[in-house]
Amino acid sequence: MAKNEMALSLAFKAKTQVWTTIGMWAWILHRLTGLGLVLYIFIHIVLMSTSLLRGQQAFDAMLSYLMGHPVFQALEALVLGAALYHGFNGIRILLFDLGVGIGVRSQKVLFWAFMAIAAILWAFSIAVIF
Repeated sequence: MAKNEMALSLAFKAKTQVWTTIGMWAWILHRLTGLGLVLYIFIHIVLMSTSLLRGQQAFDAMLSYLMGHPVFQALEALVLGAALYHGFNGIRILLFDLGVGIGVRSQKVLFWAFMAIAAILWAFSIAVIF
């Protein structure tokens, strides 16, 4: 009985250990930011095209409302952060596919280096934009 419990415990630990690694969270966040960016592009195209169909005044009114509202400014900052994360993580994945940094330790270093660059660019961009 003790062997079965130990085997079950090891199997559970092996399955739950995946969720504690950086690679799994990087993968999930990469997928979520990709979906979020696609959703943003779709909403952006719909809003811009429908407001343009209503005329120049409707377009200008909608744009001034969106650009001046703090909620939309915060969402704009989130879209920028998602784009930076998705782009830099995509470069890391591309480098991995090309054979750069194959080891787990190298991937962690590349991940944190690219995320540091993305965070610095995000902070600088927010300071300039807002």
